[in-house]
Amino acid sequence: MTKIGDSLMEEFSIRPFTKSDVEFAHESTKIEKWNYAKADVERMFNYNPSGCFIAEIDGKRVGHIFSVNYGRLGWIGFLIVKAEHRRKGVGALLMQKAMNHLLNRGVETIRLEAVPAIADLYRKLGFVDEYYSLRFLGINQRKGSAQSLDVKIMKKEMIKEIAKFDAEYFGADRVKVLMGLYHANPRLCFVSYTGSKIAGYIMCRKAEDGYRVGPWVCNPENSETTRGLLKKCIEKLGEDVKLYVGVPAENKVAVKIMREFGFEQYSKSIRMRFGNKLTERIGGIFAIGGPEKG
Repeated sequence: MTKIGDSLMEEFSIRPFTKSDVEFAHESTKIEKWNYAKADVERMFNYNPSGCFIAEIDGKRVGHIFSVNYGRLGWIGFLIVKAEHRRKGVGALLMQKAMNHLLNRGVETIRLEAVPAIADLYRKLGFVDEYYSLRFLGINQRKGSAQSLDVKIMKKEMIKEIAKFDAEYFGADRVKVLMGLYHANPRLCFVSYTGSKIAGYIMCRKAEDGYRVGPWVCNPENSETTRGLLKKCIEKLGEDVKLYVGVPAENKVAVKIMREFGFEQYSKSIRMRFGNKLTERIGGIFAIGGPEKG
């Protein structure tokens, strides 16, 4: 128990997040207009239940934070504190709790995506800027056919192989996240092969409003495959559907493809890092899985 706030001296505590808190967290994302479905919150909690926390003041829930452990890499997201309780240190203490959870389990690098307005909170905790992550929105329109490409519907038994391919670019094994995203909407997960080798894959899922595309990872030497995977998603969804995509600004080809397909940038965040610099191949990451998990 900690006292915070110079004048109110409220009783503050942090406890483990439980399944009964999912609705509270979902409502928080709706207030912030983050466009997450309730299923997204449940799935994020299930990735790493012991790394998710709730902040309470005088016994009332006022904030939450989630973390994902990928081994040497950890990710922090879903940090929200109710507006009336901000600037009291709640966010910083939630961050410290999540960071300690990851570091005590052998994580060497922690990453997150920060809204520019609150990036200073993370910098004070030792995070450094890496690059911008751009947010694009498009209204689904057909762009030719992907039928000529070797694009297949993803199967559950492919996930481990896809995770190995993904780790070459992402820099860590995120098989549990890929499996969770696959189960969220298997009809919108596709993989492409060159011969017997994976050339790329793409995943798409329902959001509160429209659909989210990502992760979308491809061998950057094969631009036809990269575009073909996105076309396949578009074919399955039909027209006049909103598509949301997060793109690393460092991947200039990904930004170019977004514009080719009529997507427009509507916001951006800052990719930040605590600890060791991560080895990744950003040129093959065409869409992130989400700011809350990388």
